[in-house]
Amino acid sequence: MKKWFVYFLLIVTIGIVSACSDEGKGTTSNEGNDSGNEASGDNEEVTIKIWDYLAPDSSSAREQEALIEQYEEENPNVTFERTYLPFADLKTRLLQGIGAGELPDIVLIDNPDHQSFIQAGAFADITDKVEEWGEADLYFEGPMESTMLDGKYYGIPNNSNALAIYYNKTMFEEAGIDELPTNWDEFRDVAEQLTNGDVKGFAMSGVKSEEGTFQFLPYLWQAGADLDSFGSDQAKSAMNFVKGMVDDGLISSNMINWDQSDVLVQFQTEKAAMMENGPWQIPILNEDSPELDWGVMLMPAGDAGTASILGGENWAITADSEIKDEAWDFISWTQQPEILGPMHELGGRLPSRTDVANDEQYNWAQDEHVKIFMEQLETAKPRAYGTHYPEISTLVQEAIQRAMTGEDVDTIMESTAEEIQPLLP
Repeated sequence: MKKWFVYFLLIVTIGIVSACSDEGKGTTSNEGNDSGNEASGDNEEVTIKIWDYLAPDSSSAREQEALIEQYEEENPNVTFERTYLPFADLKTRLLQGIGAGELPDIVLIDNPDHQSFIQAGAFADITDKVEEWGEADLYFEGPMESTMLDGKYYGIPNNSNALAIYYNKTMFEEAGIDELPTNWDEFRDVAEQLTNGDVKGFAMSGVKSEEGTFQFLPYLWQAGADLDSFGSDQAKSAMNFVKGMVDDGLISSNMINWDQSDVLVQFQTEKAAMMENGPWQIPILNEDSPELDWGVMLMPAGDAGTASILGGENWAITADSEIKDEAWDFISWTQQPEILGPMHELGGRLPSRTDVANDEQYNWAQDEHVKIFMEQLETAKPRAYGTHYPEISTLVQEAIQRAMTGEDVDTIMESTAEEIQPLLP
């Protein structure tokens, strides 16, 4: 009974949470064959079913397809059935599949959702496999933590990203700004200097979705607060920092309606001199806005220093899969540095493994913009808040919306903190 109650809560809450994803989300889906495989020997024919939300024609989807194609060439007895599902549809299908016993063998899951689905019983405990593999300590702490619950492993990080600040070099030069801001006071001052009429100094997302939470949480951490201290003075200062820039016209009040793609448009059209966004926008800027002279800098530091937020996807094997060994063989194969590095470069992603991240042959060690994101990744925190995180995120989104539309910040933060507290692990 308790387990079905968890399913119910997840269906209600997860359906309203949208991706902070690193890629654009699509709107159509392919139907996959959900029937199970029989466990097989080394030379028997095996079909591995994968579900993911990587939009068709995206760089990440091309990476996924290239991985599958290469593995099939090296393992002729293995065939993959990859099913693309839009972000929200994937989570709904997973929940339905748990109850019906109809799940794929492997899922590519957004890392903040991983723990919720562990608790729901979707993913297999692969602790023995990970410990025998012996490479878990090669990963950044945040990404690996997002795959775990109660000290056990239920997946492996596939890729990572973090937020940083993009800035328009031409606008900085025209405003006589020679040094990049490093803390909140300097950042606000620069945003004020860059604001001119309908051109705003800064753009960020405050939309009522996971993207709004994704973009706000770094300021909470920079202030020295967290979700378990959402009603504290430090947390209030984080909300007031953002709200103050909205109230003073340095950030558009439309930010409550903007997702991260909308924020990019503001920056591309030079309606915003700075924006908060992720590394997945770099290829788009290079391709679509070649005339724009831009750079990337670290997130500003609050009283507790600089901080960013971890995004990305994880691999997971489903609890019902009858070919867990074969699924693990594929996943561990994808993590070999000579496989992972070229594929992530193809997909425009950042690695979660430190040895690959430090390999100077790849663009994240060479490209000046990507290098900033790799540096920011070192202070990126995961959204590892237990199985009720989707509900918590919804409360944070509502708090942002209320604050930016004029409600009292103290009241909002204190009342929201009371609702968050019983949902924390």
